[in-house]
Amino acid sequence: MESESILDGCLGMHMVEEDAPEVCDEDARLMLRFKEGDTVAFDRLFDRYTRSMINFAYRFVRDRRVAEELAQEVFLRVYESAASYTVKSRFTTWLYRIATNVCLNEVRKPHFRAEHRSLSVEKEPEAGFASGAFAVSGPERILERQAIADALRGALDQIPESQRTAFILCKYQELSYLEIAEIMKTSEKAVKSLIHRAKETLAERLKPLMPELLHQ
Repeated sequence: MESESILDGCLGMHMVEEDAPEVCDEDARLMLRFKEGDTVAFDRLFDRYTRSMINFAYRFVRDRRVAEELAQEVFLRVYESAASYTVKSRFTTWLYRIATNVCLNEVRKPHFRAEHRSLSVEKEPEAGFASGAFAVSGPERILERQAIADALRGALDQIPESQRTAFILCKYQELSYLEIAEIMKTSEKAVKSLIHRAKETLAERLKPLMPELLHQ
């Protein structure tokens, strides 16, 4: 997905306040409707993005139950932020900024770090591959792909937080460098550097297991 201005792909123009920016994305309009008291608009946003928020959180915590709880927390913050919401970027940029903060707050907790440090030690990314234990077709192929996915998740846990966040937003959420830069409050150049370094580290840890997974 290429970087684009928030003015690209406008669905129409609507002035929220006299000095407010023009709203060009349907989701932002829904959020503004919710701000004005339309709870159906919030329900539509919730239905539209719940799965994405759960999947996003899961990339950080690797626990479905915890991911669902974090997604609920994200939407609670969206709900509570309605009164102060203004359109400064695409709605998804604002939403993922909230989600990123929620997920990072969770993985920074001491108990989370302790639990997942032990899990990462138990599941070395290279385990099971060097001997060529997995076949390339049939049911074994499914096991191989699952093992590769597990290996990548384990390797992601070992790279710096900023690199992991940028990589997840790019690779799995398919956001542009511009959007990621706005979410992480940094420059596009910095985002490109973070993703490049993340790929280098992951490739080193996982080669020659999954070059196609790291290819953009």
